[in-house]
Amino acid sequence: MKQSKLVFLLVFSCIGVSAQMSKFNVRLNSQIQYYDGSNTTETSEFKFKDHRSLLKKSNATWECDESNRLSNNCFDATYTFHLIKGNASAAGVAVNFSFDQWSKDNYVIMPAAVYNGNRFEVLKYGYPPLFKKEDYKVNMPVTITDVPRLNKYEGESRFDLNTGDLTTPAIGIYFPKTKKGIWILTEQATELGNSVLSLTENTDRSKAEFTISAPCVRKEIYGMTSLRKSDETGADWKPGDKATIRCKIFTFEHVNSPAELNNQFLAIRKSFGTTSFVNQLPFSEAFKLMEDQQNNEWWNEQQRIYTLGGESWNMKFQLGWVGGCMVTHPLSLIGQPLSQQRSRINLDRIITESQAKSGFYYSCGNGKDWCSDCFGSPHPDNLLLLRKDADALYYFYKYCSSNQALHPGWQMPAAWKAPLQKFSEAFATLWRKYGQFGQFIDIESGEIKVGGSNSAAMAIGGLALASQFENKPQLLQVAKEAARSYYKKYTQKGISCGGPSEILQNNDSESAFAILESFVTLYEVTGEKEWLKYAEDAAAFCSTWMVSYDYKFPANSLFGKLDMRTTGAVWASTQNKHGAPAICTASGDCLLKLYRATGNKRYLQMLKDVAHNVMQYISRADRPIAGLHSGWVNERVNLSDWEGKQQIGGIFNGNTWAQVGAMLTAAEVPGIYILPGKKELIVFDQVEATLKGNQLKIVNPTKFDAKIRIFIDTDASKPYSQGFISSCPQVSVKAGESEVFAINKNILVKN
Repeated sequence: MKQSKLVFLLVFSCIGVSAQMSKFNVRLNSQIQYYDGSNTTETSEFKFKDHRSLLKKSNATWECDESNRLSNNCFDATYTFHLIKGNASAAGVAVNFSFDQWSKDNYVIMPAAVYNGNRFEVLKYGYPPLFKKEDYKVNMPVTITDVPRLNKYEGESRFDLNTGDLTTPAIGIYFPKTKKGIWILTEQATELGNSVLSLTENTDRSKAEFTISAPCVRKEIYGMTSLRKSDETGADWKPGDKATIRCKIFTFEHVNSPAELNNQFLAIRKSFGTTSFVNQLPFSEAFKLMEDQQNNEWWNEQQRIYTLGGESWNMKFQLGWVGGCMVTHPLSLIGQPLSQQRSRINLDRIITESQAKSGFYYSCGNGKDWCSDCFGSPHPDNLLLLRKDADALYYFYKYCSSNQALHPGWQMPAAWKAPLQKFSEAFATLWRKYGQFGQFIDIESGEIKVGGSNSAAMAIGGLALASQFENKPQLLQVAKEAARSYYKKYTQKGISCGGPSEILQNNDSESAFAILESFVTLYEVTGEKEWLKYAEDAAAFCSTWMVSYDYKFPANSLFGKLDMRTTGAVWASTQNKHGAPAICTASGDCLLKLYRATGNKRYLQMLKDVAHNVMQYISRADRPIAGLHSGWVNERVNLSDWEGKQQIGGIFNGNTWAQVGAMLTAAEVPGIYILPGKKELIVFDQVEATLKGNQLKIVNPTKFDAKIRIFIDTDASKPYSQGFISSCPQVSVKAGESEVFAINKNILVKN
């Protein structure tokens, strides 16, 4: 696919400037809008002469100045609106894109909010939504909750999104009939606050309009699993008031799939907004805080497990998804001897005591008994969100592979062998029977109850690791078949859905990162280039789930007062409209591995964004976050008003899986990554570093002593083994000080 040199025909005439995208049948104009409540009652278009236009409405005189620039294959458009005379009530301004040859077959994406237009089946269930018995289908069409969406059927088809609903305020459209694509990006806010992005289709879906409007006036506002009538309206203007709407428009030809459209987003997603990295808490100190919290608060000696801090089914123990069993991995890799011992005890109890007759593992426990799955209370019909077991398969074999690589002579405990072999075979059997892993299964029978989702995509990576560890090529064959199938059904089509337990099959970041992790793992196990192509497409898709800039929180909000930076926050799903401090639940080291295999530095930047971002959300004694205990990490990074305007930049009081994501980051992502052959480095930890010749200077600007793990990569062509990063050399730099080290091959010597 080639990017066109912006296939725009810019028509300059006596009536003004119009961005006429002839090959896209798109017309660009600017407007004044008047409202009655949240309903638009009147729209008037500016007509330009020499980039300026005056418009008189009632007793108000409006002026709009336009500035258009074509550079680096990007069309920049800026519209500055002024009220120069009179007053206007309940009014707003807008930039409008009219698509005159539209089709419901077009793929529409708005990062973290809309995928394929959200044009799916809908079940209007309250929170937490769970499929009912009458809903069960093995070949379930993608089915979502009542979120903003285009209509799959007849009737009104439109949605409105606050810019805070998006990781990047943008829309992408793939036109399959003409094999073209377009991305339109804008800023978070104007002088009137956050903007609203709206998409409306006409009755027969032959035309559509995309509008960027200020202030934010939505016809309907989204709250958890439902839409309600908006109480927003336009602004009251007086002479001298102004608002500026900026946008950048990118067009592409020879686009063959939604995946190819999304690949372009990776390069342009930071077109607006700024990012700054504030160093506060080194990885080593962060891990110590979290390890202490886990051992002092959440280890249950009698029950032999790390709990989730509560007594109910889902707050005592969950196998996968929210980090229940995954917490043992970072504790095993870089924890103190006590943490390593407890992790092994935890794993031993799960592996030897909680397996169902089907071979799958019960995913919830109350400390005494096990159940298939739960959300507050056990699920009916023995339902298991298979994603939880897929996570477990992957992390069980990561644990075994890491120990084998780090500790020569290590052997899997004899009591684990039969259960884990039965576990991996259960996944293989499921695939052979159905040609999918499904979303929810009956844990006792092993039958799929709800299918049609890539929720359990981590099983691909788990089977690849199991095949390598157990020397069972038949498991690898299943992993390959599943990877090819899921790539075609999901990644290539620009969707990934149903990862979390309580979103039905809304699109989500968790299944997206799981499939990326699995593609990268397949490449590492096989060395076959096919999986790199899949992984690169998956990584570009994952970038749509990552906040690309530092959101401006209300000054009086919790995060506003704490000066939180949001670049790298990872959105949950199109239903649960919040960013999160980390990937649920992984470190993101697959992005480093993908960089090493491809040389594409954008993957390093993605990893830096998320790895650096997460540490600021850890509550600590010198910087407490609301009522959180030291070492706690809440999952909320609320840019959206989905929980109410008062919750923008707010959290709830509780520790979450995000802590495990932060612990995995400290264990699996190097503090500093150095490519001595290229004389390059990138810093992931919260320190500063420079490389001159073979001299590495590290500055620790934080108030904590730091132990920085250094990966000196002398051969990026070879995948490194599981657990390798934890074995990389560490150097110490005291708080507020600097040190210089000489690099000799892969050895660091303090000067």
